[in-house]
Amino acid sequence: MKDKSKIIGVEKHVRITNTDISDQIDRLMELPEYKSFNKVVNDALIYGLPKLTESIFGEVKLEEQPPRKEPTHFLYFDEKQFAIIVRLLKETVLNVTINKSILSTLYNVKDFELDGLKVDKRMFEDGLMSDTPDYLTDYEIHGLKSLRQ
Repeated sequence: MKDKSKIIGVEKHVRITNTDISDQIDRLMELPEYKSFNKVVNDALIYGLPKLTESIFGEVKLEEQPPRKEPTHFLYFDEKQFAIIVRLLKETVLNVTINKSILSTLYNVKDFELDGLKVDKRMFEDGLMSDTPDYLTDYEIHGLKSLRQ
């Protein structure tokens, strides 16, 4: 029978008594590459145990490890990706503007009708009734100002 430690590694149990270390472990486990406690602890040991050994014994014993990928806390976009994002944002703004115009036109037509006025077909077709209703203009201005703060 093969030695169990060569197949699955040596099993050890760890009790974390420092809440700061526990919080750091929890934070690392939120990253996609650290979905298990064992992965976090093994990487921490690979990273820190040689430094501890060197400081105590003055020697370093490193096993050959693949290059460690540093976790990134930001997303990197190249110019092509930014161009796509900008294009999609412009498309979204265009669609929202069209919707706002159509809804404002429908509001203004209904407002005319409720006042007993006849809606001029030409004004309707040419988009001359697409002004934002007054009560929404103030709301929109206030909303835009709060976004800039």
